[in-house]
Amino acid sequence: MNIHPPIAYLFVILMLAFMSASIKRSKIIDFIGEKFLKGTNEKTATMKLIALSHILAPFFLSFVLISCFENWILRFKEKEKSLTLLVASAIMGSIITPFGNLRNIFIVIALGKGTPTFSFSAFIATMLPLWIASLFTLLAVTYFICEENIIKETSSTVEWKRTELIFSIILLFFVFGYFNVGKHYNLNLIGLIILGGVFCIAFMGTEPLKAVNWWLFIPVGVCFVVFYILYFLPLSGMELAPWIIYPLGSIGSAGLSSNLLSFILPLLNSDKSIILYSVAAGSLAGMLGSYETIWIRARGRTKIKLSLMFQLFFIVLSISLIILFFRR
Repeated sequence: MNIHPPIAYLFVILMLAFMSASIKRSKIIDFIGEKFLKGTNEKTATMKLIALSHILAPFFLSFVLISCFENWILRFKEKEKSLTLLVASAIMGSIITPFGNLRNIFIVIALGKGTPTFSFSAFIATMLPLWIASLFTLLAVTYFICEENIIKETSSTVEWKRTELIFSIILLFFVFGYFNVGKHYNLNLIGLIILGGVFCIAFMGTEPLKAVNWWLFIPVGVCFVVFYILYFLPLSGMELAPWIIYPLGSIGSAGLSSNLLSFILPLLNSDKSIILYSVAAGSLAGMLGSYETIWIRARGRTKIKLSLMFQLFFIVLSISLIILFFRR
């Protein structure tokens, strides 16, 4: 069955929004984070949180992580510097799975004309070098630029909820099945909607709906507009050389946002790795680089340090080019 990518995109984001809201309500990330912050300094805590972020962000948790970072960062002296590093980590940590962020989800679905085209293992193998390189880059930068300021202690304790965590894991299992292309356990979109929908109706009350980040659906609306404009134009299916695609997806993200470009580039005939790597690097390109940075700019109590974010962007951009060069 031929399903237009924006329609599949909408339902996948819906399932992941419910899943991430349940994770947020479980407070498991808050619980782990408080353990990391206790009795340590800003440099060590930031490095630990970067590692945590790289591990958890691939499960569509970058927005949940950024919300937690905002609360923790209020106890830091160098708030903007640490928050910028942590937001960059949440963004780059999410690149390794096909459902890790808003950009990957649409790219993978659009490249398959409405159905995921990468196998899960093939996608991870493609993005793993950049994921590892970005992790070590952020850890190294943190080590050299962050100070060992003592973090303010808090008397409050966090208790996590097991039921909410189990609910989110089951929903994630359904989403994994949708992206598990070519394997025995594989769901099509209809199966995902039915299983996920029935499960949510049966076990998800009205309270979790309040925790859903409805901001996630703004890019979905933009996706519909962009896709159907391009769908009826000669641009759709047009072939562009890699040397045009890569700077468009990476450097172009500073002005157009990597999320907007992720709706356009898959419709052009180009190498999958080029598209994924360019958009991944471009997601760090300043205030408009990704929806995560736009979101925190609009809602955040602490602003990110744009000069530092651009420095990280150029480092990751260089690394991604080196990786692509040796792969070809």
